[in-house]
Amino acid sequence: MNNNKLDTINYTAWLEERNRSLNSIRTYCCYLENFIQKSWTINTESIRNFLKSNITKYQPNSLKVFRQALSSYTKFKRIAIDWDWITGIIPKTQRKCFSTLSIEDLEHLKKVISEKSKLTHQRNNLIFDFLFYSGLRVSELINIKHSDWNAKNESLKVHGKGNKIRYVFLPDFLIKHLNPNSPDYLFTNLKKQKLCPLVIRQIISQRTKKAGFTKLITPHSFRRSFATWMHRKGSNLTTIQFLLGHESITTTEKYIQTDRETMYADYSKLWKEEAILTK
Repeated sequence: MNNNKLDTINYTAWLEERNRSLNSIRTYCCYLENFIQKSWTINTESIRNFLKSNITKYQPNSLKVFRQALSSYTKFKRIAIDWDWITGIIPKTQRKCFSTLSIEDLEHLKKVISEKSKLTHQRNNLIFDFLFYSGLRVSELINIKHSDWNAKNESLKVHGKGNKIRYVFLPDFLIKHLNPNSPDYLFTNLKKQKLCPLVIRQIISQRTKKAGFTKLITPHSFRRSFATWMHRKGSNLTTIQFLLGHESITTTEKYIQTDRETMYADYSKLWKEEAILTK
């Protein structure tokens, strides 16, 4: 089969088997279509030339997504690529600052009512608590079943990214909401169907807007908040890595180092100290 024709159907199924989110699948396919329209084939030279010729057209982060999509697709198609020859083409950028939530932010968010039903409001508050205190990805959260809780080992089985299974701990006030004898999903709609990631995003968007938050809060913000909160409490970095399900501890470090509020607080100390000295 000519490798310049995107095998969308089989590739999508391959990604789904590895538990990739719908958003990631759509993004990868979109970027791959864009690449294939401008290149006759997929090989080391064509990828290198594409990235070099588009340095000024695309932002570095967009080029990184192109690289990630192509890396994923070449693994699927078993196309050998010399990535060492390609490394270094994409300009390096400073790490972005992401917004996080404090426990005070979380409690404020839970007090705001944007739902018509009391039960829906309580369900959404539980969603916020699970995201904040477990560090789960939204794709992992929606797939939690009551039966995933193992009372004997006091841990929750999580079907994670890359089709990997890990076990996380939960505080007692979350455990009480789980019934190990039930085969149902933990978070469902009125029809008892599991929620989709888009619904979770909408819930967070509506609540944060009504709460008056000016910073952008997404499902992943809760995950970063969990990592930052644990780090501030003195947790071992490898423990945070294990609970988040990161392959590399470098990824875990990035979650903590990109906490905007912490960096701004440190920076602000300079001016407070300066003001004291000049009095």
